[in-house]
Amino acid sequence: MQKIPVKLAAPGMKLAKPVTRDNGMVVLAEGLELTDGIIQKLESMDVERIIVKGNPVDLGANDNSSWSKKSERLDYLFRSYTKDKWMYRVKGFFKEYFDLKAAAQKAEEEAERLAEEQAAAEAAENGGKA
Repeated sequence: MQKIPVKLAAPGMKLAKPVTRDNGMVVLAEGLELTDGIIQKLESMDVERIIVKGNPVDLGANDNSSWSKKSERLDYLFRSYTKDKWMYRVKGFFKEYFDLKAAAQKAEEEAERLAEEQAAAEAAENGGKA
C-alpha cells in the first residue's frame, strides 16, 4: 500500500483505500482500477493524494529539489528526540509530506520536459513540411 500524489497516478493502478469527501462520503471504492478518466476526475475534485495497492511509484527523494532537501534535513532537526515516540511520529509525517511533494514536483518537471520535447518535435516536423 502506498500513498501517492494524484499527479503520479497511472491507469491500471488499484485503490487500496476508498477515496472520500471531507464529510466521509465515499467517492471511489477500494479496489477500483484507475483509468485516465477517473484520474482526471480526481484532479478536478482537487484530491491531492490517494492510496494505491503495492508500491508502484518510486518516492525516493533522490533529486535536488527543495522538498528533498527538507526531507533529508529531518534527521538532523529531530536528533534530540530519538527516544520520544510522539516526536518520532511527527518526524514521520513531515518526511512523508516532503517526499510526496518532492515526487509531485519531479513529476511536474518531467511532464513539462516531455511537453517541450513534443512541441519541439512537432515544430521540426512542421518546419520540414513547409
